[in-house]
Amino acid sequence: MCHRLLFVSVGKPPAIIAATCSFLLLVATAAGAQAQTEPGGNPALDQAFQALVKLELGQDLGVFNPVRQAVVAGRTDEKVRADLEGRLVAVLQGDATDLAKDYACRELVTVGSDASLPALAALLTNERMAYMARYALEGIGGPAVKQTLRDMLGKTEGPQKIGVVISLGRLADAEAVPAIATLLGQDNAALREVCLVALGRIGNAPAAEALQAFARKSPEELRNTVVDAQLDAAESLCKQGEHQAAAATCESLLGAESEPVRAAAYRGLMAAKPSETLAMIVAGLGADESWKRAVAADCVVGLTKLEEIETIASAVGKLPAAGQIAAFLGLKDYTSPAIREAALQGLDQADAEVRKAALAALIRSATPDDVPRLATLIAGGEDAGLREAAFETLRLMPAGGVNQALVAWMDQAKELPPVIVQCALARRSPDFAPAFLKAAESASAATRLEALKALEIMASEKEAGALVGLLVKAAPGEEREAAGRAVWLSCQQIADPAKRSAPLLAAVENAGADAQCAILPTLARIGSPEALPAVRKAMQSSDTAVRDAGYRALANWPDASVADELLEIVKTSDVESYRTWSLRAYARVVALPSDRPTEKTFEMLRDAMQLATRTEDKGLFVERLAAARVPEALTLLLSFLDDAQLKGTAVPAIFTLAKGLSQSHPEQAADALKKIQPLVQDPALEQQIPKVLRDIEARKQ
Repeated sequence: MCHRLLFVSVGKPPAIIAATCSFLLLVATAAGAQAQTEPGGNPALDQAFQALVKLELGQDLGVFNPVRQAVVAGRTDEKVRADLEGRLVAVLQGDATDLAKDYACRELVTVGSDASLPALAALLTNERMAYMARYALEGIGGPAVKQTLRDMLGKTEGPQKIGVVISLGRLADAEAVPAIATLLGQDNAALREVCLVALGRIGNAPAAEALQAFARKSPEELRNTVVDAQLDAAESLCKQGEHQAAAATCESLLGAESEPVRAAAYRGLMAAKPSETLAMIVAGLGADESWKRAVAADCVVGLTKLEEIETIASAVGKLPAAGQIAAFLGLKDYTSPAIREAALQGLDQADAEVRKAALAALIRSATPDDVPRLATLIAGGEDAGLREAAFETLRLMPAGGVNQALVAWMDQAKELPPVIVQCALARRSPDFAPAFLKAAESASAATRLEALKALEIMASEKEAGALVGLLVKAAPGEEREAAGRAVWLSCQQIADPAKRSAPLLAAVENAGADAQCAILPTLARIGSPEALPAVRKAMQSSDTAVRDAGYRALANWPDASVADELLEIVKTSDVESYRTWSLRAYARVVALPSDRPTEKTFEMLRDAMQLATRTEDKGLFVERLAAARVPEALTLLLSFLDDAQLKGTAVPAIFTLAKGLSQSHPEQAADALKKIQPLVQDPALEQQIPKVLRDIEARKQ
């Protein structure tokens, strides 16, 4: 119940109440199982009330469990409720502590009745207790409570009177309107403000009249409060069926200086005239004022009946350009043939902004029959913004059959623009895979490339064979690379790993030199054992290009299964390029994560590095040695600090390896880090080295 304390009168409640709220919430949740209690026959309840009257912060809460149990029981047992109410009223009327009275007020919200009103009313003049008394009265509610609060208007002053007005407003006491309206004449800004709010909440015709009368003479500082209250009253009047009074209130605000106020009043006026709402929306859409159009469009969004939506849609063509734009934006989330018809007519307008708005409204209402027009607009529209809008419409259209219609258009197009391929891809449907395959053989290089990129994403294992055929035909460069990626991704979807290279192997078997050169890189990327014989065969080819492609394929193998073969090429080949490719590939695959002992990895890298003659190849081994987390690798890397050509590569490698060894070999790692610290030129490493050193020191303690 603590959230009810948000209903404060002026400012914040006293600090003691805020503290008590948390305290009593704990009390309220400490209830045990429900227990029936007889009036005067429950010693535990008697004892709880004896403790309650002395309640102070920090007191043991367990003693109040019987009270909570009685509250629960009182919901179904009138005798228990009445007895408990009497006990709580006695607390209010006695010499109990303020915290005890707070507690009593809180429980009276649940078990209180009109019998509690005199005791609660007596507290309304008490600065400390008035808030909690009002809290209880608002919870009890009913005509008698309203009468009690009205009576107290003349018996309270200052914050207490303000609180009574707030409560009357919350209870929407219509009979309090004359008295509250009279208080608007008081020279107390805080009181007048809460009176305005209360009249707005009560929101009957007399309250609206009182607000209107005050609005004519309200001071500047209260003008916003008056307007808010009038709008609240208008809303309340509409709910009560007092549409004429609500309309009068809203009409009085249409001339306000503030545009947001005029907009709110116009919206309220539409609600106050339900029989004229649609006509007012259409009029608002056709208005010169942008705020009216915005309100009208927003009201379109709130329509729920299909016939209302169709009425607005049928009126769009008669609106000026700005009104059509507003209407289309309001209609874009609905689906209706009338909206489609209006949007298609909007596409014939000269105004580009109207056409864009029409395209937005068309998304949910379009049919497959609209695909050719949209595709043509995307492909050949002069206005870039219009093309983008048409693209989005076609991309997002949810109607069934759109994919098939677009596939048919693509199939019939003499020159398929790349942007249509992009749009089809954006719909993310496998329906387009055959169309993409066909587009990949277009006469346009740009279209072919977009189609291959689309196939990278959308092709499945079913397209693998066809993709290999495209790969063989693809021109070297970006197009062939895209085709290779598409083949690789398609083959990766084949469930059996042993069969993933099958489409490529079938094609390479009897392929010519150019085709083999196209296939081998992708075959290597798949890297299955079944593909190795084909790669080795290519390495023995009499055709130089095929032979080169074979050696490159082996050098691009994805794992270390070919490491020994690569090392043998380095040692025995007469072709320098083959030796270089193989040596660099060896450094790469050996450094990959594996089950091999780390010491063995280090030895393999160290020994192979002796075969490197070029500085860039040695640098590659220096980089890869960082993956061998053994102290010997760190020692070797440190030796390269004396080599001017390798020092720049060695420093970051030493940092990486030292950091990796910082827990298993902290002293060696720290020494290495301190040695490279003066040599570091990378700002990121400069910041990281001290942190690693601190971590090493921290682990020593």
